[in-house]
Amino acid sequence: MNYLKSITTSVLNSTGVSFPFSIGERIPGLEAGSTIWDIREGVKKDDGTPLTLFIFDSTLGPLQPGNKDRRTLFQLAKNSLKKLRTIRHPDVLKYIDSVETETHIYIATEQVRPLQGVLRDWERGGALASTSAVKNKEGKEAWLGWGIKSISTALAFLNSPPLSQHHAYLLPSTVFITPAMEWRLAGFELLTGRDDASGVLWGLGGLAPGGVGDYSSPEVQKGGWGVLRDTDPAQEDIYLLAMFMFHLYNPEKPIPKFSGPPTPASAGSLPKSLFPLWKRMLNPNARTRLSTINFVAEAQSTSFWTGNPLVSLVEGLDGFELRSDGEKQQLLRIIKDAADEGTLPEPFLVHRVLPSLLHSLSLPDAPSALMLPLVLAIGKTVPPATYPKVVLEPVVKLYASPDRGTRMALLEGLNEYADKLDSRTVNERVWPNLITGFADTVPVIREATIKAVYPLSSKLSDRILNNDLLRLLAKMQQDVEPSIRTNTCILLGRLAPSLNSNTKKKVLVPAFARSLKDTFVHTRVAALMSLMASIDCFDTEDLAARVLPNMTFALVDKEKMVRDQAFKAVGIFLKRVEEGASQMPETQLSDEARAPAALAGAAAGAAGSLAGWAFSTLSQQISSRDANSSLTAASSNIGELPNFQAARAAAAAGGASETKPSPERTPSYERPAPSKVSSFGAPKPARAGAGMKLGGATKAHKPTDLADALAADFEDDEVANAWGNDDLINVNADDDDWTAFEEAPVEVAAPPPAQSYYVSPPAPKPSPKPAPAKPEPVAPLAPKPVKAVPAAAKSPPPSESARSSISEPAKPSTPQPNLSSLSKEEKDKEMARRREERKARIAAMKGKK
Repeated sequence: MNYLKSITTSVLNSTGVSFPFSIGERIPGLEAGSTIWDIREGVKKDDGTPLTLFIFDSTLGPLQPGNKDRRTLFQLAKNSLKKLRTIRHPDVLKYIDSVETETHIYIATEQVRPLQGVLRDWERGGALASTSAVKNKEGKEAWLGWGIKSISTALAFLNSPPLSQHHAYLLPSTVFITPAMEWRLAGFELLTGRDDASGVLWGLGGLAPGGVGDYSSPEVQKGGWGVLRDTDPAQEDIYLLAMFMFHLYNPEKPIPKFSGPPTPASAGSLPKSLFPLWKRMLNPNARTRLSTINFVAEAQSTSFWTGNPLVSLVEGLDGFELRSDGEKQQLLRIIKDAADEGTLPEPFLVHRVLPSLLHSLSLPDAPSALMLPLVLAIGKTVPPATYPKVVLEPVVKLYASPDRGTRMALLEGLNEYADKLDSRTVNERVWPNLITGFADTVPVIREATIKAVYPLSSKLSDRILNNDLLRLLAKMQQDVEPSIRTNTCILLGRLAPSLNSNTKKKVLVPAFARSLKDTFVHTRVAALMSLMASIDCFDTEDLAARVLPNMTFALVDKEKMVRDQAFKAVGIFLKRVEEGASQMPETQLSDEARAPAALAGAAAGAAGSLAGWAFSTLSQQISSRDANSSLTAASSNIGELPNFQAARAAAAAGGASETKPSPERTPSYERPAPSKVSSFGAPKPARAGAGMKLGGATKAHKPTDLADALAADFEDDEVANAWGNDDLINVNADDDDWTAFEEAPVEVAAPPPAQSYYVSPPAPKPSPKPAPAKPEPVAPLAPKPVKAVPAAAKSPPPSESARSSISEPAKPSTPQPNLSSLSKEEKDKEMARRREERKARIAAMKGKK
């Protein structure tokens, strides 16, 4: 083959001709020396169409020893090319393209195989043979009968006017078979017109290989090919047709020599219904011999063709669109029965019947509901390489059809071709048309659409699977048809493993819970079974917290079958939960225990006191006396710490939900970052500077001087007393007031925070202490709201003048009685007196300004 390619390339390059074919392997089947052609497989370069190439090379040696030179046969090859170009008939070999040079001829035709090779393959039990000997014989006889009809029809076409052509070369080697098992007449090397005086038949008829002289009529054998001039072509070619028919039914027998009329014994295996016609075809007198035209007409009226199922089938397919609905249905039943019984050759079904059915499917009035199942059944035998183009392409187009019968047939047969669809085809061409079935008014279409989703689910995009599809299924769960709701639940259970993790958590439990409340008993059972099937989609926490609570009510369902299934499901889920719980640790560190140890060590000084106040907000149910005593004890401890006068602004009691410590007055301390303390009963955050006020929510007022600060503090106390005095600290009492912080500092161990969610500032590094000296008493200072700053920011030390100006007006004028020793009435009077006294001080301070 490489040698042939190199020769072809060199020859065409020398002539400047572009060769449009790719030459393949030689096609077997013909006997050596039976044809002038080298028959090979080929491919058309521009579109990849498979071809058959008939190649004639005049530079090669003679076909057989003693034969004429190949250049003499070159005239026969040129005549064949000329006739094939100009003659078109369904039963004649189809011409596609050709290349001609001075020494070579290349004829490209439709893809075919030699008849002799096909017959041998059938006899040897090849691809054409059926598994049953009886069916194999019946199928072959039907196919041979169809072949005789095809070849005789082609001959009659050539012999009849206006062509009036002598074929004169009908041999088994000049007949070819297509992949669809259709018969094609070739052998146009000797084809000559009746009135063509210079035709090749008259002078070169005896040079054609294959022993055509043995098949020719008695007058040709006696007088040569020249005696056929001005004679009826149908009278000569009919004799060749009779010999050809004998060879088809008696391939092992030699050509008979008749000295008298043929007998049934001499006909061999020829069908008895054909014998009367065959006898007239062999009449030695050409004038009384049956012509090809008359043979076709008479054979059509006999049972030889009318009783042939293959002939009837082919004729029905050719005019399928023009037949009535009843005739179409009858033909489809014939095809189905023949395909099921195996009487039709598989290549015929794939390459002849299937294309005809697919073409008819594209028509608007085609019975798609009947045709599509047959198309899909025959399509199973199509090779995988050609299946997408041959079967899928026409079938996918049918999804756009509004016919309900077609849609139903597509959905019911989806399992036959779903695995052969690619993702792009499903998402772009199938899905947009498929979703119309969810809203169809016919329940059967809606239910079939739901059932068709799962075979396509693996091809759907993530967006469609986890979004669009689930929205549609949510609507289908509310369908009026119980079976549709049930199948929707079953579909969700089958799709569960394919969904992404977020969708599983959000969708599955609510969806199955809805089905568990369905009024249709089988829907509830399906929901339980779907939950059991999707158990691997839930972790232990989801099973315990979400799945089991949403299904346990089914344990007391009114239907026993639901209860039984519910107990099975709950048992499986409980076992899974037990297995998961057994792998959990015996205990788990709380968030408080997970806090860094450094935070606990850094909680010292006023931070510890504030932690105590934060804890007190969680114990509002204790008595006032106990609360005051605990606060007093805490104050006594805090009073031993270094000067931390602003701590009162950070303490929260009752409903305070957010506490912001004031900046420290000691230069060696860092300003703590604001920290949040959970409130016990107040939903609104307290404003900065609200002090001990419960639920403070008014806008913070920033005092400009000490008088304003005290006034603001007074206003806060007025509002705070609205809740009563029992649980509030007396800001003017010596024993209970924040002035206890003025005592000399004593080194004490700082208590740890009472609540871990309160974060205290880190303890500062100790600075060198000067000689101990008694500090000058400093009055308590009302908290001044400040903006929150990072913990790392240092608080600037207050000046001496500021310190003195702050402490001077804060000195107590008269001793204050301890409120803890007074009765409630005495407390009220004492608090009123102090308020009046405070107002007087404020007025005096404003007057000095």
